[in-house]
Parts: sequence; structure tokens; C-alpha cells
Amino acid sequence: MSLIALTSAKGSPGVTTGALALALTWPLGSPGSRVLVLDADMAGGDIAAGYLRGAVSAADGILGLVSDRGPELAASMWSRSIALDEHGARLVLTGISDPAQARSLGTLWATLTAALSAGAHEGGTVTDVIVDLGRVGTVAEATALRQAADLILLVTRSSLPAVASARWAARRLRDERTTTGGEAAAVACLLVGESDPYGAAEIADAIELPVMGALAWDPASAGVLSVGAPASWRFTRSALMRSARSVAATLHAATVRPASTSVRLDATDRPVTSVLAANEARLRGVAP
Repeated sequence: MSLIALTSAKGSPGVTTGALALALTWPLGSPGSRVLVLDADMAGGDIAAGYLRGAVSAADGILGLVSDRGPELAASMWSRSIALDEHGARLVLTGISDPAQARSLGTLWATLTAALSAGAHEGGTVTDVIVDLGRVGTVAEATALRQAADLILLVTRSSLPAVASARWAARRLRDERTTTGGEAAAVACLLVGESDPYGAAEIADAIELPVMGALAWDPASAGVLSVGAPASWRFTRSALMRSARSVAATLHAATVRPASTSVRLDATDRPVTSVLAANEARLRGVAP
């Protein structure tokens, strides 16, 4: 199991769209593998109203877990998840719609993190988790999920204002990983719209984070995932989904875990570290 958390410094850089695009293209590997998108944006998630077009009730998803405890939480977590495909291999656990609801979730995150770890290999399945954390610094943000992540991806556009905001967010994420026993190398950047106008190498230098990958700037296809726009037959072949497939393969290879390994790993046993270090060296023109 791997747990990958997506977050941003500002609103609307593509965190939700990126999380869904990665889940829809995630390499499932062996039979029984699955991937779960967890909407933990405490400013109010957009998946239920956007991609799912309001087809789920407020009782579904994260809010429905508040009253569950112990073994009930793990079972309820899966029963409240919505399948994104006909096989139930790609799932989403929807979030809150009102920021005021975040106050009721404060004690849930640590318990949910443990349940994710315990239930990841339930019944022979292996579940990878992609968390939509929304913006860094949101009131009542799900820090327990971020601290448990194998990899944190700071999502940013490549414009100067976006990079300027990403710089302080990157510093905060690196500091948090250091103080909680993690590694700064477990934090990376995911670009949306590379070279518009700045490239990966320039942004890596500016925010002092390696760039793990880039999603294409494709507003039409992004609208399918962000606001539930109708998807044509071209959607799966769109620039966005092609780039997501490439990024998903990179992330899967970098964070894949043996079935016996928990979400929380020792800092000395992170295969993602060498991958990120090599990527950062490549971006800076230094042989890894």
C-alpha cells in the first residue's frame, strides 16, 4: 500500500482534478488491487458536487464515518466509498461540502489513517490511497493524513504568482516532515501546465523541491473531472489523461510497498527517496 497526499498553496491549481485523473489511470497490477481517492479538503470538497454531479447524499463519505469507531470504521469506510468503475477497483470516499463541518472531524483522521493501513490488504486486496488535502494551512486540515503519507505532492501551476505561493508552502511541508520524523525528500512537486511559462527545472530550483511529474493543461478534459462535464470518447485519450497515466506510473513505481508494510514507514526505508533524489539531480543537470 502507498498513501500519496496532494495539496496546494492556493485554490484551483488542480488538486482535485489531479487526484481523480491519477486514480482513473493508476496501475492496478495484480488482480484484487484497487485505488481509493479520499476527499479530505476541509475547505469543502468538490468531488461529490463536481465529478459525481451531486449523486451522493451528505450521509455518504467522510461525514458518515464520524459515528463509527473501532472495527466498524474500517468496514464502513469501504461501504461508503463510491466506485468509479464497473469493477469497483477505483473508488472515492467523498468529503464535506461545508467548511463548518470540518470541526466534527478533528478526532477522525488518526483513526482513519490506522483503518486505512489495517484495511489496505483486506481479503487479499492491495489498496493505494490518493488523498485530496486541498490547500496547505486550511482550518482543521487533516494533518494526520499528511504526516502518514509516503509522498506529499505540492500541486502548482507554472506561473510566477503560483510558484511564489508554492515556495512558502514547500518550506512548510519540508519543515513538517523534519519535525515529525519524516524526510524532506518525501515531499515533491506536481506541475499543472509545465512551461506555461516556466519549466520543471526552473520551478524545482525556485521552490527547492524535485518535480515528480507534470499534468497537461487541458481545460476541456479537466472540466469532466472538476465539474462533471460530459466526457466524449476522446476523454481517455486526451492530453490530460495521457499525462496522468505517465505520472501515475511514475508514482506507483516510486511508492509501491510490499503487502506486509504499513502506511507509516521508517525514514530509512523509503524507496521513493532515491527516485526523487535522482529526479532532482536530473533536473539540475547532475548525474544521479
